[in-house]
Amino acid sequence: MKSLLQGPPEKPAGGQGAGPGPLCPECLQPFSRAHPGQLFCSPAHRDAWNNRATVRGRVLTPLAIVTRATRGGSRGDIATGRQARRDHDRLVQRWIEEDRAAGRMDWPTYLRLRYRVGFDPLG
Repeated sequence: MKSLLQGPPEKPAGGQGAGPGPLCPECLQPFSRAHPGQLFCSPAHRDAWNNRATVRGRVLTPLAIVTRATRGGSRGDIATGRQARRDHDRLVQRWIEEDRAAGRMDWPTYLRLRYRVGFDPLG
């Protein structure tokens, strides 16, 4: 199996060479897509991923905004900016380790898949 940093294995175009299929970001198991934009093997895994991302985002968003607005604590409210940067970095690292331990796809690979199926965060 390829490293997840290189991207999950995909079925070759045209159905040639029966590869393992795409990997579900939640369980890293291959599955057959019902439609071209399907990223998860089941609605339960999609919901688990999205619910976890929502909870994490609610915590991380204010920290990320303050970190950016204070340039990591070098402008404006320096003390708050530095604390926000530290908390942001610690949470992200904690979640990376949690996901790895739980056998989930890493976020760069997941976002690459989202972009590949037409995700536009600015649209």
